[in-house]
Amino acid sequence: MLTRIMEIYSWIVASVIMFFIATIANFYQKKFGKKTFYYYYSIPIIILLVSAIHLFYRHTVLTEFMELMGAASAFLASYYLYRLMVGVRK
Repeated sequence: MLTRIMEIYSWIVASVIMFFIATIANFYQKKFGKKTFYYYYSIPIIILLVSAIHLFYRHTVLTEFMELMGAASAFLASYYLYRLMVGVRK
């Protein structure tokens, strides 16, 4: 039971961190005028929150898949913002 609570807590914290990253992306777009697509950061937030809620009721393969998709989309969004802010060229 404690491991399930810790897992739910960690995915909620990951959602909160993604919310702050979306806020940073919004600020960066307004301040520097570069397109950050900050509204797409809501996708990993929603996926991570849904997987945390789903984890509360039952732990299935679908929950694991949603966690993977949420983590992967959060990584890709964060990596995109990192490359944009540091000025990495293609």
